[in-house]
Amino acid sequence: MADDPPGEPRHSTPDSAPEPAAAGPRPRWTTPRLVLAGVLALAIVAFFVHGLTAPNHASGNDRGEAAERVHDDADGGKEEGEEGDDEEEEEEEGGPTAPAEYLTQKFTSGHDVKPGQVKNARTQARALKHGSGTWGQVGPTNVGGRVTDLVVDPNHPNTFYVAVSGGGIWRSVDAGKTFTPAWPVDQTQTMGAIALGSDGTLWAGTGEANPSGGGLTFFGDGVYRSADGGRHWKQWGLTDSGAIGKIVVDPANPRRVFVAAAGNLSGTAGQRGIYRLGANGKSWKQVLKTPNNTTGGIDLALDPTNGKRVYAALWDHKRNNGARVYGGVGSGLFRSDDGGDHWKRLENVVGTHPADTTGTGLKSDASLGRIGIAVAPGNPQRVYVVSGSPYGPDKGFYVSNDGGDTFTPGGRPGSSGGYQWWFGRMWVDPKDENHVFSADVNLRESKDGGATWSDSGGVHSDQHAMQWDPKVANRIYLGNDGGIYRSDQNGASDSWVHATYAPWNQSYHLAVAADDPNRLVTGLQDNGSVRTWTNTAGASDLSQWNAYGGGDGHNVLIDPSDHDIYYECSQVGVCTRHEDGDGTSRSIRFGQRHSARITTDAPIVLDPSNPSVLYFGGNVLDRSTDRGATFTQISPPGDYLTGPVPPDENDQGPFYANEYATITSIAPAKTDGDTIYVGTDTGRMWKTTDLGAHWTELTGKGLPTRWVNAIVVDPANADHVYVAYSGYREGDTAANVWETTNGGGSWHNISGKLPNAPVEMLTYDQVSHQLYAATDYGVFYDRNDRKSWKHVGNGLPDTPVFDIKVTGDHRTIYAATFGRSVWKIPVPNG
Repeated sequence: MADDPPGEPRHSTPDSAPEPAAAGPRPRWTTPRLVLAGVLALAIVAFFVHGLTAPNHASGNDRGEAAERVHDDADGGKEEGEEGDDEEEEEEEGGPTAPAEYLTQKFTSGHDVKPGQVKNARTQARALKHGSGTWGQVGPTNVGGRVTDLVVDPNHPNTFYVAVSGGGIWRSVDAGKTFTPAWPVDQTQTMGAIALGSDGTLWAGTGEANPSGGGLTFFGDGVYRSADGGRHWKQWGLTDSGAIGKIVVDPANPRRVFVAAAGNLSGTAGQRGIYRLGANGKSWKQVLKTPNNTTGGIDLALDPTNGKRVYAALWDHKRNNGARVYGGVGSGLFRSDDGGDHWKRLENVVGTHPADTTGTGLKSDASLGRIGIAVAPGNPQRVYVVSGSPYGPDKGFYVSNDGGDTFTPGGRPGSSGGYQWWFGRMWVDPKDENHVFSADVNLRESKDGGATWSDSGGVHSDQHAMQWDPKVANRIYLGNDGGIYRSDQNGASDSWVHATYAPWNQSYHLAVAADDPNRLVTGLQDNGSVRTWTNTAGASDLSQWNAYGGGDGHNVLIDPSDHDIYYECSQVGVCTRHEDGDGTSRSIRFGQRHSARITTDAPIVLDPSNPSVLYFGGNVLDRSTDRGATFTQISPPGDYLTGPVPPDENDQGPFYANEYATITSIAPAKTDGDTIYVGTDTGRMWKTTDLGAHWTELTGKGLPTRWVNAIVVDPANADHVYVAYSGYREGDTAANVWETTNGGGSWHNISGKLPNAPVEMLTYDQVSHQLYAATDYGVFYDRNDRKSWKHVGNGLPDTPVFDIKVTGDHRTIYAATFGRSVWKIPVPNG
């Protein structure tokens, strides 16, 4: 799932992360000279500069807020506040601000991101020149990644559409074996929902409403509409909705469309709650408002025999840099019997569910989290509801036989230690009101109306979407974190068949062998770490990647001196070294490290001058001289490098309490083995020139205090360093790339005309003197520090790029996208 905590292994996930050990002998350290007043002054200045003026870059460049709308025909759906075509559908007034489509859900409750800034960033990206060449996808295509929604086309046999978390919309015409794109590559690829009207109109909601745990999900830019089966799409309003939880269309009236707008998880958003398409077919009216700016719409269900009866769930949830609260007083279940004009809260639960420790059921309460709704097609009076708590476990499962007027507790479909904020979906067999499926880590099935539950096995974990094919008896399609499955036996356990071609993986990190440009490894969200070769075959197959590590795949490495030695880490630094030889392979788990806190995407790096030396970062820095077998702590203990966890960013749940205030980037110098640069998620930058005996803090020397995403040291000069920051977690839209040529004594901003989006990774090719930046709007490069950034080539989908690598022969660039797998292109020439 979205970065499971340690101790919850799935697939072939290794054992839990090692426990922190007592610190052994330590070298000596000296505290840097910091002037508190100066630090406070910088913080105040940063607040006003980044918070109030919201510049495009830290250098203050201003390019306006114009944007190009993506469309293919005439007028699109009207925004909140625009005049509708009829008085009945007059628009409600929207909220104060709107989210950016690219903002991660690790965003603090700092400053708001304006719609104009979102549009400006896209305009900036499109305005930059493109280098030569065209990107080509190299896979994985055989693994599959997170599906957020799907819809079956009843008018075309074996045809259905899939909405992918970071991969756009895809269409299958062979019952789910293979897929082709049904979404433009130059539009945002982050999807939340999809629906199909009886007139053949497709509706797609951008922005994923499933908030991750330790990882990332992204926001979108509204609702889109297609009248030709996904060949062309037009933006259709609700551009300030942040994320779309659900879209439903009245089967008797395709012009009656409801949308659950989830909003911005980490800030305010102009459009939250439940919206209905106006009678004019263009404008949207908010029909169910939210009680606060942390609540949004998350689920919808229609009575199939009465389109005016609508069920809706609101969800109160928020997140900042370190803390997640996925429940609150704004959560609730509602019903309208007049097509959305008026709503009634449904909270009459007779009895108490055994999972409900508060006894508050569906009433407004701080313990009420995400809610999922399902109406039985064969008996619309039968309504199923599942609810979660703010920190993971389920809160209750309820059954109604009177259309929601009263509910009684049922069994327990999910596990007590689950992640209900990641699921919140239920589905009912159209021919059997007692046959129910519930989304969970495992696919849960009940044949007695929810009284008892069992697993429907044979599918990947983390379920999100399901639909029966109305034209084929007993056929069900299922979407989860592993892609698409089909059952022709009504969902019976082990009857599921996985898609053979689904090129939409979410890659966190990438590595390429120094001597073989086709020997790649990548870490995938909930699909482990995969490679392009097997330990028994020398040739690489870029289409058929295979697993060599489980869980959520994160950092990966290949030894530059011996490509038969390679590494993989799952969440929170559960790392393993792999060694191939003579047709066999062995795996060696990393030795004990010394951190009390380790972030989900914990950094590991090889020393560029000695591949036997490896560094690992938690809240302290560890060093290994035997390829990870043993480690020695080389930084001061406790919070010296990171600072303490701020009280409002201290997660109170059972899973992520020790994953913030950690090292996020490590960069040893190639020309000086004693020099190491380190960055943290608390915005601190450090340098040691004597292998950890002494540390100098570089924070405050003009650098922003933001999450450090990447540090790159020039392989020919230990004093020449680049660093990339992400301020989006704090509401800062600047693209922060900084450079020093004197070892951190002074810094200057080289962001130039980069679009305002997070810079996730940097790579420097010293041979060509080109710096590459992987951003949430693509890959860009700058030659000889001219700050004249260009796109690297053409044709890369508009989805976040988390990693980039240049091959050992300096001829090819690989990009690891978070939704469209791995791509490659020849290195640009100037």
